[in-house]
Amino acid sequence: MTQYTVLANRYRPRGFEEVVGQEDTAKVLLRSLQQDRAAHAYLFSGPRGVGKTSMARILAKAFNCLEKEKGEFCGECRVCVAIDEGTDCMDVVEIDGASHNRVENVRDLIEGLRFRPVEARNRIYIVDEVHMLSTAAFNALLKTLEEPPSHAKFILATTEPLKVPETIRSRCQMFDFRRLSAQQIQSRLEEVMKKEGATAEGDLLPLVARHANGSMRDALSLLDQLVTYGDGKPTVEHFRRLTGQLDREVLHDLVGGALRGDTKATLEAVECALERGARPADLIRQLTDVLEGLLVTVAGGQAADRTAEEQATLVQLAEETNVDHVTAMLDVLVEAAHRLRQRHDGRLVAEMAMVTLSRLPLLTPLTELLSHSESDASPKATVVEEPPKEQRVPPKVDVSQEKAVPEAEGVELAGDFREQFIEEVSGGARSMRTELASFPTIQMDGDILVIVPPLDTGLLDLQDVSLQKRLEDAAGKIAKCSVTLRIDEPKGGEVVEEEKKPEPAETSPTASALDEKILGDWPDAERLDT
Repeated sequence: MTQYTVLANRYRPRGFEEVVGQEDTAKVLLRSLQQDRAAHAYLFSGPRGVGKTSMARILAKAFNCLEKEKGEFCGECRVCVAIDEGTDCMDVVEIDGASHNRVENVRDLIEGLRFRPVEARNRIYIVDEVHMLSTAAFNALLKTLEEPPSHAKFILATTEPLKVPETIRSRCQMFDFRRLSAQQIQSRLEEVMKKEGATAEGDLLPLVARHANGSMRDALSLLDQLVTYGDGKPTVEHFRRLTGQLDREVLHDLVGGALRGDTKATLEAVECALERGARPADLIRQLTDVLEGLLVTVAGGQAADRTAEEQATLVQLAEETNVDHVTAMLDVLVEAAHRLRQRHDGRLVAEMAMVTLSRLPLLTPLTELLSHSESDASPKATVVEEPPKEQRVPPKVDVSQEKAVPEAEGVELAGDFREQFIEEVSGGARSMRTELASFPTIQMDGDILVIVPPLDTGLLDLQDVSLQKRLEDAAGKIAKCSVTLRIDEPKGGEVVEEEKKPEPAETSPTASALDEKILGDWPDAERLDT
């Protein structure tokens, strides 16, 4: 009975021309061999599953083929077959840096360099995950890596190049392997399905390619499971069952609920997603992918690797938000993904993240805000009413004789003044917008701008003359009149109007007459401030 080999190994590239996504690297390596400019040490770096080890084996065959030279190899001689199958070859040594990371392992390797190749032209050492070597092991390798024997070649591979000491990197020719695009992976999967004689549902292979996140090995491994599970005819439903992937419609509805601030609907969608088998980490990752596409769409671009239907949905969602809001949502999901790596209660982290998303303030564009009347303003934009002010005039005073606050001519406030004012002052700065939104009261009293700051103001210094002028100008622009700023201070949790004693020269005749009336009614009373 023939032993089955997984698709990731069976369809591993065997030559430079078969490499997918790393054509530039393959071209440089091949030409260096053809022109006798090959280096003695290479460092391949990049994400997992993008072809680093496969390229190292191809390069080893090009160095050591018994039949051909100058970068060509037959693939049929004993050395080529041994390298392809990963069997013992005395002149090609492949070790794992994670399990051979001690200085003794490196010393044994250096000891073997004293002997010339048994049957090939070079002794090749392939060290995978080289960043796992200990500091002592790296130090032991330094001198040998810089000036190895003429018959020795080193090919190092790593997923974390920054963990490799600079002294090692400087002694190697470095090649960065990049992630594969979804289209490149999809094309390769289509070739594999034809060779396997299997058929896939129309939308399956694009989903597998996107799910692999740039890794060809991950894509082939998942396809192997799907072909087995679907008996040679895998479907999208099989894919969702094995991976916990949610329908795009569900994800779009969830994002839409969060944009509208519907906390209840958002939590229900999360519960439904988790009941379908999606892990909290998968849910956060899929939502992040949707929001990444939404961010590009809001910014005026077109998200990559999206179907026409998905792009149309993103355009609809983009009409309900803006760049600042989507960026804030992505910040929440990034933090949630970080927490999921540290906590076991993933469901709680996912629910907290979605509640936070639905409670983020919707930063509505000013042009849309001005088109709404004050009566149609959303509950989030409702003006916070100022608490009742302390009674300052004795009850026997005839209120009809009290000085009335003059109505400012031309004060026509379109829509909600508070939101317009915050948008005008902040000018798009999210920190200032958040600070102003925390003020209990921002409203117009005739031609007077009344502001009551919170007990603890953080960003704004209201005593700054330039800031006061800026506030008055912003209010005047909206109210279309000259505006005077009045700042009331909260005391003991209750807002009390700030006491201001006007200059004697500014006291109006009407106010003086009111004072005389008060003193006439209460002869023993002291003169009250107006």
